[in-house]
This record gives sequence, C-alpha cells and structure tokens, in this order.
Amino acid sequence: MLHSENDYLHIWTCEPVFHHRRRERKVVRLSMRLGWTTVAVFITLACLSAVAQDCSRPALHGSFLQPALGDAWTLKQWRNEFHYMRKAGLDQMVLQWSADSKEKTTIYPSGVAGYTQSTKHDVVDRALDAADASGAQVYLGLQINDDWWTKYLTDKSWLNNEAKLANALADDLWRRYGHHKSLTGWYLGFEVDNTATTSAEWDNLVAFYRTVGNHLHKLTPGKPTLISPFFSTTADLSPSQWQTMWEYVLKRSPIDILALQDGVGVAHATKKQLPDWFSGVGNAIRNSRPQMQFWADTETFNLDSEPQPIRSIVNDMGAVRPYVSSYLSFSFNHYLSPQQVNPLYYQTYLKYLETGKVESVRPTTPTHLNSVAVDSTRIRLTWTASTDNMGVAGYKVLRDGKHVAMLYDAATTYVDSGLDSSTPYTYVLRAFDAAGNESAVSNPTTATTPEPHLYPTNISLDKPYVVTMPANASYPDTGGVELTDGILDATNYADPAWQGRATTKIYAFTIDLGATQVIKEIRSNWLQDKASGILLPKQLTCLVSDDNVNFTSVGAVNRPSPGDGNLSRWYTLTDLTGVNGRYVQVQVKPGWDAGWKFLDEIEVRH
Repeated sequence: MLHSENDYLHIWTCEPVFHHRRRERKVVRLSMRLGWTTVAVFITLACLSAVAQDCSRPALHGSFLQPALGDAWTLKQWRNEFHYMRKAGLDQMVLQWSADSKEKTTIYPSGVAGYTQSTKHDVVDRALDAADASGAQVYLGLQINDDWWTKYLTDKSWLNNEAKLANALADDLWRRYGHHKSLTGWYLGFEVDNTATTSAEWDNLVAFYRTVGNHLHKLTPGKPTLISPFFSTTADLSPSQWQTMWEYVLKRSPIDILALQDGVGVAHATKKQLPDWFSGVGNAIRNSRPQMQFWADTETFNLDSEPQPIRSIVNDMGAVRPYVSSYLSFSFNHYLSPQQVNPLYYQTYLKYLETGKVESVRPTTPTHLNSVAVDSTRIRLTWTASTDNMGVAGYKVLRDGKHVAMLYDAATTYVDSGLDSSTPYTYVLRAFDAAGNESAVSNPTTATTPEPHLYPTNISLDKPYVVTMPANASYPDTGGVELTDGILDATNYADPAWQGRATTKIYAFTIDLGATQVIKEIRSNWLQDKASGILLPKQLTCLVSDDNVNFTSVGAVNRPSPGDGNLSRWYTLTDLTGVNGRYVQVQVKPGWDAGWKFLDEIEVRH
C-alpha cells in the first residue's frame, strides 16, 4: 500500500510509489501490500448491473487509484485521466484512502483533530471535481494503518478505535464533499485475507463492519460500502473454509459490494486457480447476503511492478466471468493509463475492446545481438531493434537458457550485473508487445567475465554513516553501525546483521571515509527471500563527494537476476578509474513492488 510520503520513487516517471496493494504477513506481518502488493485510493469503474453495462465480453469497468499518483497530477492530467478511462469503458474511481491513522495524516485539509495534510494538493477535491466534469463516479476510501498487518483481527480494542475514526473521517468527508454529484460510495481499506481462522477474529471483523457500515448507511443512505479482500493459495484457509468464513461475516455485516482481488499480479494465484476461490466467495454471498454485488478486482501488474500483457488481463477476467458482475482493476491508472506507462498497453487494450480479440501479430526477431564484459561482474548487451504492428513494448533477456530480465522500453542495450567472475555467459533475446506476443529468439552471443582485481582494503570498515530513512523498528540498524562493521549474516532475515525497509521511496546511505581516498570498488550486500516478501532493489547508484554537498555519480547497478532462491547478492561497481572522494553515497531505488529491502553491509575498497 502506498503511504503518505513526501518523496516518492517515481521521481522521474510520476508513477505511484507503492505499487502493490497486498502485504505478506510472513515477515512479522509487515511487508507492504500489492503485492506485497499493493496502494490506497481506488478509482473504480464497475458494471453496476448486467443491464446497465454490456458484459458480453470481459472488460474493466473501474480502477483503484493511490493518492500519491493523484497528488502528482496537474488539473489537466486529472481531466485527461478521466477522458482515457471513459474511452476505455471505465467510469468509476475508488480513492483508496483519505487518511493514514498511524501517521495522523490526510490527503485533504481535514477537520479531524490531530491530523495534518501530507499531500501538496487536496486529492479528494481534485478527484471529485474531475469526476463531476466527466460524469464519473468516485468511491472514497477511509483510512489505512500499517498496524493492521500486525494487529489484524486479533486486537478488538484497536479495531474498535479504528472504527470510531473511520466514522469521524466519513463525517468530515461528507461535510466537505457531500455536494459533489460524483461521490458514489465508500471504500474500507483494511484488506482481509484467508489467514483469519478463529471465530473470535471473525466476530471482531463483524463488529468493525457493523460499526462503520451502519454509520455510513445512516450518514449517506443509498451510497454503497465496498471492500476488497485478497487470498493466497498457500495461506491457512482453503477455498471452502474461506467460503465458510465469509458466509459467517457477510450474514452479519452491512457490506454492499465485495471486489475480490484475483492475486495473479502478486503471484498469490494462477489463472487456473481462480475459479475455486471466486466460486467460494460467490457461494458465500448467495448463501448469506444475496443482495450484495460481487465484483472482481483484476490485477494489471506483474511481479516486476510493470504492466501485465493485455492477453493475461483478459484471460484472468475470463477465468472469473461466471462468478462476478463487474471488474474493477488494480490498476488502470497505474499500469494501463497512457499518462503512466507505455501507451502501447492502452492502445492494445482499446483494440481488444473494439474487436473482441487480443491482437496476435508477433514482433520481428531482434538481430545483431552482441555482448562484451564490462568488468568481472557485468556484461553489456547491444542489439538491433525489433518491429511490430502495434509497437514493441520491450525485450526478454535469457542467460544460459534461463529468463533473467524483462526490459520494458525500446532501448537496445542492457547491462547484466551480479555475475560471477571468470565465467562464460551465453545470451539470447525475445521481443514482446503489449498484447503478450513474443518474437522468435535472436542470435546467441557469448561473453566471459574476467578475473576480478583484488582490492584488499575495506576503507569503509567501522566508518560512520548517515541514512535518509531509518530502518524499520522490527529490523533495525542496531547502534547505527551495522552497515560498516564487517559482519555478514546468513540468508535469514531474522539474523541481526540485516536491517529492513519497506518502501518505494528513494533513500540513501552516505559514508564518511574521514579523508579523500582513491576508490576502486563500491559494493553492498542485499537479501532475497521472495517467500517472505523480501526483494532485491531495482537499482543502486553510487556517488562520491569531497564536501558532502556536491556528489558525482560513478555508476549504477541494476537488479541482478539470480533466480528465485533464498540468497544474498552483492551489488558491485568495481575497477573504477579516476574516482576519489571522502564521502561515498549509495542511493537505493527500491522499485515499485513495495516489498521489503534487507541490507547488511556496504564496502568501499581500494
């Protein structure tokens, strides 16, 4: 989920920061949502009824929007976004949250005591104004709170306090924005999953839904209340057991719409597994609260926090078509809008809406693939671009027959990093388009990394450093010395040498070497534990300075592709020439996945 932060990852692209809406609770229930998931203001267009909309073929009718993205838009971009949505058949927006009750912040000028506005603009007002002008509908999300992922449904007192706050927020929002014709309903942002196994937890959830739902229905009669639970096929409750849970909860709760996250984007499920889970929830609704609407929340992103191919989106919608009456998305605005991603995805989706079929022309084969070793850990690839009838969306890189990277742009060069020294590597490429069509395989090319130069002196050992973002309190930087103490731990995130952060905000570590030094190598050690939501950073940039004010970049290292195992990996810039400085900064670009990033050491060597 995207939290209220002042500086976001998408500095260069205006993309929202917390890409996924889900959170893995395996890491002390603190991993960020989507997906790992995750993201909190929904702009949802829904097929309000089978009569009102043509649902003869699967199509998105709404979208979740996170507040940070809306805050970054100009008024013109807001208007343009609703234009793009309407052209694609979407006419509702769910603003995923309006407040963060842990941080005591809001995305509008709130009258709730003790809360301050964290956004530059009144995001609620901008959403409603733009929706009014376009004839769209908006569901307002109430609060999020990161403690939900640890307290969950076990802390009744905490939930009761959050319910009271939700009601106060709703009163405040309705007082300020109730005159907007586009204000259609409400969204409750605490996402329930299939780990609630006890009747006590179910009763706590019912109490929360009753307190908030009854208040909303009294405050705004006729305006529906929406929830969006998620599931993992490896969690505690099976589909039939989850059906039992929802029958119990919904029979006792004044909820109007349930939009079930399909979990494909965050790899909680595959398309083949969706019918079991959607049929279970559908049965629960029919058996307990048949007046409810059952929608799908289709994920339009993948584990790279990039757009899903249009064919995958359509196939996922088709898999749940027998069970739902409408399709929301997480998220058209973040992963299909031409204002946010490659316009080819939007154009290809419009083509599907026009023809009823996803286009199937394969891109031409990339040619003249060449490789050369940059240093002992990196190889640079270059090639001649492919072409496509709709346009090439990017390239798949295969190393020694295994997929290692997806490149989501038209660039014709790539640096593969994190490699072993003195090792030959053979590469081929495939081009792909926004539909998901792939080209034939390119010509192979082989390069061998040389032996590393030995830079024996770690000149950063025991040196002081400062960070722009503290580590999470559950995985802290004990004593503020862990990153330069020379201690490496096992590939277990609970080992004390690791420190963890869950954010998409760019952050940095700056080490003071004490005096200007010749620098030949900069490296840092990171953890991958995908099962626990711990992912490698998207990119690291290394910079040096003599005065701690003016920094010069000496290079960047992209996320390596070591496979899916539980492992640690060094991000290394080596064989540097002409690099001198007293201060060394490692700038971390986490990526849009909002998963945890765990680090245990930074070394500067000569």
